[in-house]
Amino acid sequence: MSQDADDGTAGSADDHDFAPLPIALLPWHESACDKLTAAVASKRLSHGLLLQGPAGVGKERFASALAAALFCTARGERLEACGECAECHLSKAGTHPDLHWLRIPEDKKSIGVDQVRDVCEQLSMTSMRRGYRVAVIAPAEKMTPSAQNALLKTLEEPAPRTVLVLVTARPSALLPTLRSRCQRIEVARPETASALRWLAAALGGAPPPRLLAVAGGSPLKALALAPNFAALEEQMAGLLEALLDGRIEVTRAAADMQGAGLPTRLDWLEAWLVAAVQAATGVTNETPLTFPTGSLLQRAAAELNITRAFQVLDRLREARRLLEGPVSASLVVETLLLELRTAATAR
Repeated sequence: MSQDADDGTAGSADDHDFAPLPIALLPWHESACDKLTAAVASKRLSHGLLLQGPAGVGKERFASALAAALFCTARGERLEACGECAECHLSKAGTHPDLHWLRIPEDKKSIGVDQVRDVCEQLSMTSMRRGYRVAVIAPAEKMTPSAQNALLKTLEEPAPRTVLVLVTARPSALLPTLRSRCQRIEVARPETASALRWLAAALGGAPPPRLLAVAGGSPLKALALAPNFAALEEQMAGLLEALLDGRIEVTRAAADMQGAGLPTRLDWLEAWLVAAVQAATGVTNETPLTFPTGSLLQRAAAELNITRAFQVLDRLREARRLLEGPVSASLVVETLLLELRTAATAR
């Protein structure tokens, strides 16, 4: 099964047909945990939780840790699993009978209404372990409108001690009526210094200077990029330099960016543009451009038309949205690269 760079999980429609996630929190999860701990202490934990945040911050891992904490019979005042009780052993093994994961089936592109009805029926049944019942839907924005509507009745008339967790990087893609019935929990990116410390420990050494920037500041995304990051830097620097130098046409450059790695290559372009804009406007940049002094990319960054660069950044973010739909990826990328070349050559 494929691995999700966001949270290190495999996609499946089956409750336990993927590698179990750790039940320990990551360092930057503390704030979200504090909020939920307060809700439990005041007996105001919502039956519906909207767990939102950017890719690469471990939202699904947080959901796993949350479920384990709710099941745990030996936790303290803080909503954090002890890791040692019988419930925690089941959670760590990925076999807790009261935890249900709802994902996109491997042969589909969305989560359907029948899947949602099945998990709602499971939540209505008696707990197998006489405790909480938890269902996690990830990524929640991939539910069809009918599937989202099917959740509403469960959220409007929830069974006691049930929690439905919707995990998403795009909460705006969910129906307003669904969002309004959920308590929002933000899983934010950590500060750069904290993220770099965690990455250094995970990698066993200092990460490459621009790795975290290309990952958009998200540590788990950076960790997934690390093994192939040097190759990505070489490929994209060479491609961009050839495009700006006129040695290859836009159509060829766009073709070279296609394939499964396109989202990562767009991340690299965005990081280059952001660093160039920051350098040109005097903004302090913790991950500056590292191309050799006097190189074409160094000069292009210094001479970038700032107004057009901001337009390209807007276009790039729009391109990501468009690429999720039934559009020509080559046309979207060609348009983006044309604007980028104009921004880099306009005086």
